[in-house]
Amino acid sequence: MYGTQAHETAPEVRQDGSDILIVVGGAKVPGKVYKAADWNVSVTTQPHSEVSSLAVFQHLLMDGKEFELEFENPVLEVIPTAHGKNVNIHDENR
Repeated sequence: MYGTQAHETAPEVRQDGSDILIVVGGAKVPGKVYKAADWNVSVTTQPHSEVSSLAVFQHLLMDGKEFELEFENPVLEVIPTAHGKNVNIHDENR
């Protein structure tokens, strides 16, 4: 929660084009991880869920295009609906 702001850093990370490893954590992350990191990113300046931080950063990193992704040869395909979900099972891709 003390790094550079995610909305400012995501375009730089995206432009770098390298494969990335995202480490999510807080007080328990060893100092050597921070020293080895190319970026130390914060989603907000307040404590919050690590899972939500990862989701927000990935959303910014993908420039919102994650909603358009389609995976090649999926085994399961979740179709969102207004009330629940439908799951298509593609046995041919197992």
